[in-house]
Amino acid sequence: MKSLKKTIAVLLCLAMVLSLAACGGESGSSTAGNSSSESSESTGSTEGESSSEAEGGDTAASDFQLPIVTEPTELDYFVSASTNAAIVTTDYNDNEFYQEMERRTGVHLNFEMVSSADYQTNFNLMIASGTLPDLICYGASYYSEGVDAAIDDGYFMDLTDKVDEYMPNYQKIRMSDINYQLLSTTDSGRLGAVYELRQQKQGPWLGLWIRQDWLDDLKLETPETYDQWHDVLKAFKDEKGATAPLILNFSGSDGEFGMMSAGLGVLNGWQLTPEGKVTYGPYNEAWKEYVTIMHQWYQEGLIDPDFMSTDERTADMATVVTGKTGAIPAVYTMPAVYESSSEDKNMNWAPINPPVKNAGDELHIRLRDSYTSGNTAISADCENWEVAMKWLDYLFTEEGALLANYGVEGDTFTFEGDKPVYTEKITNNENGWTLAQTMDSYLCPSAGVANWSDWTRELGGVPEKDQTCYTVWTTNAKDDWRLPTVTLTQEESTERAALYADMSTCVKENTAKFISGALDIEENWDSFISELEQHGVARAIEITQAAYDRYQARK
Repeated sequence: MKSLKKTIAVLLCLAMVLSLAACGGESGSSTAGNSSSESSESTGSTEGESSSEAEGGDTAASDFQLPIVTEPTELDYFVSASTNAAIVTTDYNDNEFYQEMERRTGVHLNFEMVSSADYQTNFNLMIASGTLPDLICYGASYYSEGVDAAIDDGYFMDLTDKVDEYMPNYQKIRMSDINYQLLSTTDSGRLGAVYELRQQKQGPWLGLWIRQDWLDDLKLETPETYDQWHDVLKAFKDEKGATAPLILNFSGSDGEFGMMSAGLGVLNGWQLTPEGKVTYGPYNEAWKEYVTIMHQWYQEGLIDPDFMSTDERTADMATVVTGKTGAIPAVYTMPAVYESSSEDKNMNWAPINPPVKNAGDELHIRLRDSYTSGNTAISADCENWEVAMKWLDYLFTEEGALLANYGVEGDTFTFEGDKPVYTEKITNNENGWTLAQTMDSYLCPSAGVANWSDWTRELGGVPEKDQTCYTVWTTNAKDDWRLPTVTLTQEESTERAALYADMSTCVKENTAKFISGALDIEENWDSFISELEQHGVARAIEITQAAYDRYQARK
């Protein structure tokens, strides 16, 4: 089986290289509609609710025997280089968190660091080589045919019968919340990786922002409905000279939070109907309603004229800071960056929900709450797998989690009461690094290794006004029509991936043309639906429904 997998992986790598060459080496890509794995990168929002009664692994340092080995031991780790850490180092052994882990555990890690942009390609090449390191960052997220297949194919170790003995702290936390259990267990009930588990669930960290200072200057209320949004964008164009009043992400085909389509109950991707059945957003009449509204706005000059070339999650920096736009999609950490980079010192971005049809309507689509953003798989060929599991388990003890999230007491943090607070070594770093760069250099890099993570540590570098996005984006807004993370079988994954490749291309191309007017919506809508059907949308929905049914059965 491994021999066949090697061949497939090589072909996948070649296909990716050719694809990158064809699109000019563009590194930005959308994962919209891919519900088979968690996103591997995210940033924070604000105050979350506790997702578990577990207070972290409560094994005391005296109970967890350190070091975990009697003689120096080495493990190899294939890991994605954090964008922030990559600016200041090419070897995580320079990172003080990993240095302290080695001092405490007696285990040295040999890192094979690859850029996040090239991670999938390098992951496929690693699989194709047949020679795997002991630990694999994001293994469960990147093995295209699923974790069960990775175990059956002989790549990942089956941890199911080992966690109770070798990872009791991880197991206690994992079993404390149904959400942890669902995300970490395959449909067959196996454990093929150790997951980062968040001490608090993380709310939506990506959404819409609007120029609050412009609203105030023009004495306009915060828009709620599509009609109100239309009038506000028109005022931004006419009164503020905005040449791109609204910036659409992903060429108008957003599948992450339903940027301008959520209010119609639809987004570009797999979702649930009000009755709880799986559907594909653009295959519904609501998508037609969405592109019709966007086309009208585009004709009136209310949408960025270059939206078709904006195939990214967030807006172009220059367009934002120069005052050419008044409404954008953005990660919650970015507004402060925009404001500090602009010559307009009155610039003030505020979070806002997508428009709805009628005032008071409830949203059912937004960025999903998240309980993890990463995982670490252990190779089936790992000789020191007991050591690897114990090393990871330490990060789920109270002491290990504190080290991962805040570092060493008296050096990178101190306690104020029972709350750890960063010292100036982190908040006012002598090297002039940003807070994110500093944290990824001195502490456990974000999602760099499975641990009992405290994502709220990110909030130190975000103004309180921007942290309100968590409250705004969850007010009268649910994620109950979003498809949860489901698991596809090896056969399902292969079949659906082939179908989805053509489906997603069809949606992106036709959506852009509908919005721009290159295609008349009324004349060409039926042809668009027929093309999706020819690409097998019904079969793709059937496959996804089966996976969702299995997910529901695991609850």
